[in-house]
Amino acid sequence: MRESATGCSVEESMRLLGGRWRLLLVSYLLDGPRRFSDLRRQLDGISQRMLTLDLRALEEAGLIQRTVFPEVPVSRSNIG
Repeated sequence: MRESATGCSVEESMRLLGGRWRLLLVSYLLDGPRRFSDLRRQLDGISQRMLTLDLRALEEAGLIQRTVFPEVPVSRSNIG
Protein backbone atom coordinates (compact mmCIF):
# COMPACT_ATOMS: atom_id res chain seq x y z
CA MET A 1 0.00 0.00 0.00
CA ARG A 2 1.20 3.50 -0.77
CA GLU A 3 2.41 5.71 2.09
CA SER A 4 1.00 9.16 2.78
CA ALA A 5 2.87 12.11 1.28
CA THR A 6 2.81 14.37 4.35
CA GLY A 7 2.59 11.91 7.22
CA CYS A 8 -0.58 13.68 8.38
CA SER A 9 -2.89 11.41 10.40
CA VAL A 10 -5.98 12.62 8.52
CA GLU A 11 -4.35 11.85 5.19
CA GLU A 12 -3.30 8.42 6.46
CA SER A 13 -6.85 7.70 7.67
CA MET A 14 -8.33 8.73 4.34
CA ARG A 15 -5.83 6.54 2.52
CA LEU A 16 -6.71 3.50 4.65
CA LEU A 17 -10.48 4.02 4.82
CA GLY A 18 -11.10 5.86 1.54
CA GLY A 19 -13.06 4.34 -1.26
CA ARG A 20 -16.60 3.18 -1.52
CA TRP A 21 -16.62 0.17 0.83
CA ARG A 22 -13.84 0.23 3.43
CA LEU A 23 -15.41 2.47 6.06
CA LEU A 24 -18.67 0.56 5.75
CA LEU A 25 -16.78 -2.73 6.12
CA VAL A 26 -15.08 -1.51 9.27
CA SER A 27 -18.40 -0.36 10.71
CA TYR A 28 -19.92 -3.84 10.16
CA LEU A 29 -16.89 -5.51 11.70
CA LEU A 30 -17.06 -3.33 14.84
CA ASP A 31 -20.02 -5.46 15.96
CA GLY A 32 -17.88 -8.59 15.91
CA PRO A 33 -16.51 -11.21 13.53
CA ARG A 34 -18.36 -11.81 10.29
CA ARG A 35 -18.01 -14.49 7.64
CA PHE A 36 -17.11 -13.41 4.14
CA SER A 37 -20.50 -14.47 2.78
CA ASP A 38 -22.31 -12.48 5.49
CA LEU A 39 -20.38 -9.34 4.57
CA ARG A 40 -21.12 -9.89 0.90
CA ARG A 41 -24.86 -10.12 1.65
CA GLN A 42 -24.80 -7.00 3.82
CA LEU A 43 -22.93 -4.91 1.24
CA ASP A 44 -25.41 -4.92 -1.60
CA GLY A 45 -23.59 -4.22 -4.85
CA ILE A 46 -20.03 -5.10 -3.86
CA SER A 47 -18.29 -7.67 -6.05
CA GLN A 48 -16.49 -10.65 -4.55
CA ARG A 49 -13.22 -9.33 -5.96
CA MET A 50 -13.65 -5.85 -4.44
CA LEU A 51 -14.62 -7.29 -1.05
CA THR A 52 -11.53 -9.51 -1.12
CA LEU A 53 -9.24 -6.63 -2.11
CA ASP A 54 -10.62 -4.27 0.54
CA LEU A 55 -10.47 -6.90 3.29
CA ARG A 56 -6.87 -7.72 2.37
CA ALA A 57 -5.94 -4.03 2.39
CA LEU A 58 -7.53 -3.55 5.83
CA GLU A 59 -5.75 -6.64 7.11
CA GLU A 60 -2.42 -5.47 5.69
CA ALA A 61 -2.91 -2.11 7.43
CA GLY A 62 -3.51 -3.92 10.73
CA LEU A 63 -7.09 -2.69 11.09
CA ILE A 64 -8.68 -6.13 10.98
CA GLN A 65 -7.54 -9.66 11.66
CA ARG A 66 -8.56 -12.62 9.52
CA THR A 67 -9.36 -15.97 11.07
CA VAL A 68 -9.74 -19.07 8.91
CA PHE A 69 -12.06 -21.73 10.28
CA PRO A 70 -11.50 -25.31 9.13
CA GLU A 71 -15.19 -26.21 9.13
CA VAL A 72 -18.14 -25.06 7.09
CA PRO A 73 -20.94 -23.53 9.18
CA VAL A 74 -23.96 -25.73 9.83
CA SER A 75 -26.81 -25.00 7.45
CA ARG A 76 -29.85 -23.61 9.24
CA SER A 77 -32.11 -25.83 7.14
CA ASN A 78 -30.44 -28.88 8.71
CA ILE A 79 -31.05 -27.77 12.30
CA GLY A 80 -33.83 -29.27 14.34
